[in-house]
Amino acid sequence: MLAGAPTGFAGTETYRQSSSALLYVLGLDVIQVCGAIACLGLVRPWGERVPAWVPGIGGREIPRLLPLIVGGVGNLILYRVIWRLAIHFTLVWTGVEQGWTPTDGMNATQTTVIALCYAPMLAWPAALSIALVGYALRRRRRLPAHPAPDAGA
Repeated sequence: MLAGAPTGFAGTETYRQSSSALLYVLGLDVIQVCGAIACLGLVRPWGERVPAWVPGIGGREIPRLLPLIVGGVGNLILYRVIWRLAIHFTLVWTGVEQGWTPTDGMNATQTTVIALCYAPMLAWPAALSIALVGYALRRRRRLPAHPAPDAGA
């Protein structure tokens, strides 16, 4: 849309002509990319230890609870935002409710394409939940083995 591709979105010119709207869209893009990189950190070794090439903190262990707390809060926000939008858009598209959707000004084909492109987004909170559980299980504290009780005592 920002690059000039004809997406059919009625508000395209608003975002192309306003520097604050442009920064808003680019800011959302940066947040999404950072979120995706953080999600990868839950399943990659660099999610447990800062890579050695990072100046000043390279090689340090990442506190076990930090990704779980930050990821958990982010995941709750994702569940709320994504499902709320999905329900709202569905109600508007089916005529049950009045309201704005990003498909205003699009024809049926364009609406179908955008819906298919964004449908995988519905799986993101569940996928993040699975990654958080996997991270927690992988990083859980190992309890020291207790010596067997002395049988002769």
